[in-house]
This record gives sequence, structure tokens and C-alpha cells, in this order.
Amino acid sequence: MQELCHTVAANLKRHRKALSMTQAALAEAIGYSEKAVSKWESGKGLPPTAILPSLAAVLRTTPTALLTTEAATQLFLGIDGGGTKTEFILADSEGTLLRRTVLGASNPNDVGMSAMQEVLRRGIMEVASEYAPESISVFAGIAGGTTSDVAKKIHDFLSRFGFAAVGNGSDAQNAISAGLGTEDGVALIMGTGSVAFAQKSGTLHRIGGYGYLLGDAGSGYALGRDAILAALQQEDGSGEPTALHGLVLGKCGGEHVLPALGEFYRGGKTYIAQYAPLLFEAARGGDSVALSILKTQLKEIAKLIAGAAKRLQADTASVVLCGGLATAHQDMILPLLEAYLAEGDVAYRLRICTCTMAEGALYLAGMKRKDELSC
Repeated sequence: MQELCHTVAANLKRHRKALSMTQAALAEAIGYSEKAVSKWESGKGLPPTAILPSLAAVLRTTPTALLTTEAATQLFLGIDGGGTKTEFILADSEGTLLRRTVLGASNPNDVGMSAMQEVLRRGIMEVASEYAPESISVFAGIAGGTTSDVAKKIHDFLSRFGFAAVGNGSDAQNAISAGLGTEDGVALIMGTGSVAFAQKSGTLHRIGGYGYLLGDAGSGYALGRDAILAALQQEDGSGEPTALHGLVLGKCGGEHVLPALGEFYRGGKTYIAQYAPLLFEAARGGDSVALSILKTQLKEIAKLIAGAAKRLQADTASVVLCGGLATAHQDMILPLLEAYLAEGDVAYRLRICTCTMAEGALYLAGMKRKDELSC
């Protein structure tokens, strides 16, 4: 009886929301109270059998559909968690997007295990609460999600939801899945951090990605840090005048950048990465300091790509750039990288991944690839 209540509750809510109908509107259409509809949708009771035909008619479905689970319909949930945001996508077996939401950071090394689990719980409830969990296969690629015993904790947490299948790993796996699929090539990830992967005959080789203390050149953190530093150096007289000073000042507020120093340190790498777009804005305006920083950082990115290309052992290397920075600023990033890479012996084919990293997670969850969904 309880299982039937939950099935009807999920079906009622799904069909009602698909029609953009409120509980009050549904109640009025069938001649019942809003309280009754709320009770049915919470799984605390069933609609009287006599009204099922009219209820189904209003919801544009059938009585049988209201009473049966959609477990036979296979669904896929892709989760991409990073140092800045976490994206959740629910899709059916045909690749049709059903639900999507974006929440805050979920790297457990930054926000802690409890905060990461809360982000995952909220996102899962927002996109999948109306569907039978036993019909959903999930893959969660989380930054910092493969270190120590973290992977097991994430897997155990996701398993509590009763999904049909659970997989988890790093956000890098999402990017490789989205950008390369099963093809040989290089995936360069430019997010809060930076890292390159070479995929050769199904084997992955990692290049860089040692974290902000030891590198992460070309990452949102590195670019944001250098933008802030340039603004501070103009203030103390050790650096050249730069448009970055006004841009950074406008973002952090106040009359000087220096008083915000404590805020930069408290906010950490995720907060500092939010200043990266200012570097591109200043560079587009012709600011010499910003251009110099950008060129220096992208030369390091070119080194990562060249290092990864060596693993392919081929004359031509297919390179896909993944992440928010690459997508938003490809007009500046691609020409500079192409120029730096042209100096070597390998021919590079650079492109931007047009899929989101969460779509890559959908494929890892088991959703079949289709030409219209591939990058």
C-alpha cells in the first residue's frame, strides 16, 4: 500500500508540473481541496478510485499511468562537481533533458565532506525527486572525489538514494567523457584549476594538475591571482599602471585594493578565481599588463598540451579544451595557444568542448552517445 502511495504521489506531481499547474488549480479542476491534492502528492493517501478517470483526464494521462511506476523507463543522472559550482542533469535514454540545476562548490577538500553531501542531496532532490530512484543510473564526477577514502564515502552516500546504479570519480573523468569520449586525444581542463589528460587506446595519462600550491597555470585561480596581484603592485608602486586596478577595485569595493587582502585569503582559490574574467576584460581593451599575464599563463597551458601530445605518439593531436574559462574566452585563448603550439613538430587541432561536463557524466552513467549530443 505504501509503495502504491509513493508511486501515485510521484506520478501526480510529475504530470501536474509538466503542465505548469499548481496544486490549487488541480484541486479546483477535479472538485477537491488543495489539502487533499497535497496529501496525495506527499504519499500520505490515495485519491478515491471513482475520481481517477477525471484526475487522469485533467493531467492528460491515463488512470493506469497514474497507478504504475515508470521504473521501466531508464533515466540517467550526471553530476559534475567542482571548486566553483556543481551541475546536475537528468536525462532519459534518448538523451532528452528532463531536469537541470546548478548549485555551489562541492570539492570536499575545499568545503568539507558534510557540505559536499548537502550540495549533492539538494541537487538530487531538485532534479530527481519526482522520479522512481530505481529507474535512475547516476555518475558523480567530483573534484577531489578520488583522494583517500573520499570516493568510498561519496559512493556510500549516493547509494542511500536507492538508484539503479551508482558510479563516481573525479570531475576530470566527466571532462574527458564530454570532450573525447573513447577517441584518442588530449583533454585540457581550464576551470578553477587546470590539468591535461592524454587518452591513448583507452589509457589515460595525466599531465599537470598538481594544485594551486604547485602550479595550476592557466587556471581560474592563477589568472585571478595574477590580476589581483597586478592591481596591488600598481598601488604599492612596484608594478606598472594597469586597467586591472580599476576592475579589481570595482569588484572588491572600497578606495584601495589592499584592505581586501584578508578577504582574498579567507575566500581562497574559489573566490580568487572569480577575478579571472577581469583579466580577459582588460586584455581585450589592450591593457599591456593583462596581455602579458595572459600570454605567460597560456604558454604554460601550451606546455601541458605538448606534454600530453607526446603520449599520443602521433604526428597530429586532437585537443579539446574544457571548462568555463575556455568556453567563455575562446576568442582570446585559441589564437594564442595555436601560435605557441605551432612552434613544435606536432600538428594540433584545437577545439572547444560544447558539451557541459555534466553531460560527460551522463555518458559515464550509461547513457548512449548520439551524434547530436557529442562534442
